[in-house]
Amino acid sequence: MKNTGANATGVANRYALGMKCNIASIVDEVKVYLNGKSIITPSEYKQMWSNVRAIAELTTAEVEKHGADMHLFPDDWESEKNSTSANAYGDGYSNNNLYGSPSVSLNQTTLEHSKPNTGFVRRVLNNPPEVASATTNSHGWPTLNKTTSQAIAQMRGAGALKAGADGNVGSTIGEWFYMLKICLVDLHLIFNEIDLVGNPQLKLELKVQTGYSDIAVGGAAAGAAHAMSLTSTTLVAGSICPVKVGSVNFVSATQADPMYSVIGTNMSGSTIRVAWGAIHNAITTIATAGSYYPFTQSRLLLPFYDIANPTAIVSKPMKTIKYLDCYSQMIEDQAGIGIITSNKTFSVQVASSHKNVKYVSVIPFANTKSGNYATAITTPQYASPFDSAPWTCHPGSSIRDFQVQVGNKNVFQDVHSYDWMTFYDEFSKIGAVNGDLSREISNGLIGIDKWQTAQRILVADCSRISEVDVP
Repeated sequence: MKNTGANATGVANRYALGMKCNIASIVDEVKVYLNGKSIITPSEYKQMWSNVRAIAELTTAEVEKHGADMHLFPDDWESEKNSTSANAYGDGYSNNNLYGSPSVSLNQTTLEHSKPNTGFVRRVLNNPPEVASATTNSHGWPTLNKTTSQAIAQMRGAGALKAGADGNVGSTIGEWFYMLKICLVDLHLIFNEIDLVGNPQLKLELKVQTGYSDIAVGGAAAGAAHAMSLTSTTLVAGSICPVKVGSVNFVSATQADPMYSVIGTNMSGSTIRVAWGAIHNAITTIATAGSYYPFTQSRLLLPFYDIANPTAIVSKPMKTIKYLDCYSQMIEDQAGIGIITSNKTFSVQVASSHKNVKYVSVIPFANTKSGNYATAITTPQYASPFDSAPWTCHPGSSIRDFQVQVGNKNVFQDVHSYDWMTFYDEFSKIGAVNGDLSREISNGLIGIDKWQTAQRILVADCSRISEVDVP
């Protein structure tokens, strides 16, 4: 995070910024080569499949156990907000509300958040500790003394926050270093099928989200309202902004969001830049990253094993691998701009070269070509540093009369006025244990409230096409 404006700011703190839900989203594309042959071909937006799979396959117990590793604490829908002008949460759609008090009361004002985003709160609490502070120990613990905390962080390689020395114009006011552990099976299902026997030549190419967002900030006198708005997002590599800036709420000196102190006062017309990337980005250099990590490269850990009696493999050297792959296609400007007066019907043809389609998933995002932001027009919803997309989608979106055709056959016997129960029936077949036939063992991270509001994903099971005479 860097002060790119004309006035001094405060320095960053641990909770001013956090990761968006699901760490798999930082990978934009995956290429897999086995013995010199390409077996997985990437495409844009394909990795959004990771979110659909996580929503379908994980359980709340797994979130509690592995959520810290995966940065996967699901966002709430009650904290979603929309504004076309600068405000304490940023413009466009925002889901970055961190404010809460010991006696949390529900906000009855229609234009305000009903409650803080508890998923985002848990993720910023999961941020690495500040190191090398001039005044305080990490977490306030004597075991992480301010004079040795940087060396400890470097030895452990677990990540760190380095707050800026000052908030002067042009200064870097904070750098967050994350050690991210991504399971290959979370990126693609083929890694469940590949037997790592003998010495296969496995080559991976990962395109990691890289870019930066410029944010206009405004703050009057101390204690007055602060505001933010997105100026632009530049995507150097990838398609998603994987980080989220916290809100700048202020109630009193003891009840203010962490980001409030970063903006400072008398900041009208100033800007800050938030950048992200692997090892380095538009703000942080590789040399700087090396000061907080014991290495400046990624590590790939693969468990290879040998079979004591390879006779079966020698006699039958061929193995057929069957796995699910995903095709993605971004469809823009088809359903209006999100208000009933501009909605319209649409029909889209997806590439015709795919066979044995198992299911189709439609994820609606906001049309940002006009009216969504104050100035950052055309910036996609999932490229905003204020929004929880792509984990969530366009809040309140609703597609009626939904039908999918495979070849010349309809998936649904009747055109569906798609609702929660339709989604429930289709969704249960994707990842639920026992097809969700037994309530004792179930999974999935979505319920009727989240689906009807912020995660209205439409799913159609295409594995069995409906026939009029077949029950």
